[in-house]
Amino acid sequence: MPDPNIPTQSQYPTRIEVHSCGRLHFGLLEIAPGESNCFGGIGLMVEHSKATVQATLTTSSKTQSPLGQCTIDADNYWRPRLESIVSHWHETQHSMPIQSLSVAQAPRPHCGLGSGTQVACTVATLLMAAEQVHSAQGAWASLNLSVPAILKNGYGNNNNEASFNVSRTKLAQLSRRGKRSSVGLSGFIEGGFVFDQGTSHSETTSVQTERTKRIPFPEAWPILIIQNDHSLGDSGLAEAEMFDRCSKTSNPNRESMIKLVEQELLPSMASGDWKHFDVALGWYGQLAGEIFAIAQGGIYRTPQIAQAIEAARSIGIDSATQSSWGPTVCAVAQDYSHANWCAEQLRGALPNASIHVVPAANRSARVTLS
Repeated sequence: MPDPNIPTQSQYPTRIEVHSCGRLHFGLLEIAPGESNCFGGIGLMVEHSKATVQATLTTSSKTQSPLGQCTIDADNYWRPRLESIVSHWHETQHSMPIQSLSVAQAPRPHCGLGSGTQVACTVATLLMAAEQVHSAQGAWASLNLSVPAILKNGYGNNNNEASFNVSRTKLAQLSRRGKRSSVGLSGFIEGGFVFDQGTSHSETTSVQTERTKRIPFPEAWPILIIQNDHSLGDSGLAEAEMFDRCSKTSNPNRESMIKLVEQELLPSMASGDWKHFDVALGWYGQLAGEIFAIAQGGIYRTPQIAQAIEAARSIGIDSATQSSWGPTVCAVAQDYSHANWCAEQLRGALPNASIHVVPAANRSARVTLS
């Protein structure tokens, strides 16, 4: 007679989903190799540009598929990127705990919302979770598998959550992200507003836990996302060339930018002082843009980005800022009534732009087993 305390094969999860949010990046503190705070900066996770990746587990905890038997369902842009992460896992971990992998929801790439980092971390987390399911040896039977696990300095662990014990450093290694900015990596794990203090080593491949600070973002402050759907930000060789050209000298505004973060932005979030935050974020964005001015021909990457920022400021939103390389422009409103009014004004001023009002994501990525 079967032992009721031992889970049957049907009780093991067979599918995993990982869900992550978009990342705004308000600009870097420094890009000159060897300087203090190199590749540090600030950013915010938002409920926009989300990614959802799904996988089917191998059929038992004792059999794992070879690399060639893992099928990948994604479009022509994302498929080679997923294949690269899966191959890297196979080479470093010598296992393949999933049979199939698919992108259920794909963010638009190269629009300043961190899609590459979020998808890479999502797939790496999925593989780590799948591997630990196979190692659980029945412990999963006592869990409510419909409740998502929450990532936070390791993974959530209570009676209603699966526990995936993996370090931030391992996630960085497996996703091969965080070599420059670690805002997206830290935001993936913890959500909220991220202050990345950077490193003095430009070629580091590790991400130190103490490098970043996570601060809850005021939930009453919605985010305005202004996008040009027909434009893309820089990436690849073009991005590398801009970094190389602009990193010959250190950033003269670095100390001023750090003071803005530590003495203006962080205290205003803690006290709920929206106006103070609004002005400080806009000023930070302008100083961050000056780092790349010699390559961009100005503070902002394109005239369209500059136009969107000017339109936002003309209606009283000083925080309007280019996110990463653009073309996304973001701003912080005082409340949802204010945000909706601003969105209507901006739709009139920028007829070719898409305007979204979204909340900040004060949460980590989520893992769901079924």
